Amino acid sequence: MFNNKGQSLIEAVIVVAVGVIVMGSLVFATIASLRNAEFAKNQAIATKLAQEGIEQVRSGRNRNAAITGLTIGTTSWDDTRLWSNRISNSCLDPCYFKLLTGGQLQFLQAAQSTIPDNAKIDTNTFFKRVIQLSDDLSTYTTEKKIISIVTWDDVTGSHESKLVTILVKPE
Repeated sequence: MFNNKGQSLIEAVIVVAVGVIVMGSLVFATIASLRNAEFAKNQAIATKLAQEGIEQVRSGRNRNAAITGLTIGTTSWDDTRLWSNRISNSCLDPCYFKLLTGGQLQFLQAAQSTIPDNAKIDTNTFFKRVIQLSDDLSTYTTEKKIISIVTWDDVTGSHESKLVTILVKPE
């Protein structure tokens, strides 16, 4: 009779294949988990930045801060206050603005599908934030629709956090 004390080659190949599949699955699950954690962190940061944008516009409203850099045709909005003009009539609703210090808004462009590079919050981040302003003919002197949009790109694509509020002119 034959005495088989070792494993056959087929058994060894099957064990190695199962090991590779198990290790591959663990690596895939770990990478997916790390990507999800990174996305969740970036989403939380973007939402915080969008909230800060809304609060800065609200603070600017309370101080009646200026809108700068908006010129349409021959009309310039430099040092024009938020409640003085109808935004939707002036820059083909809605408009993208960048937040400056003190709650001031600087016109970037009429809203398009992409947010311009000069909307980066600072040079050390990949987040871009814009404020969209729009209003209504009947209420433009008393309320403005404010949308704070923060975008970022990662390996899975482009993402966005958007918050919307209506600001009413203080009495």
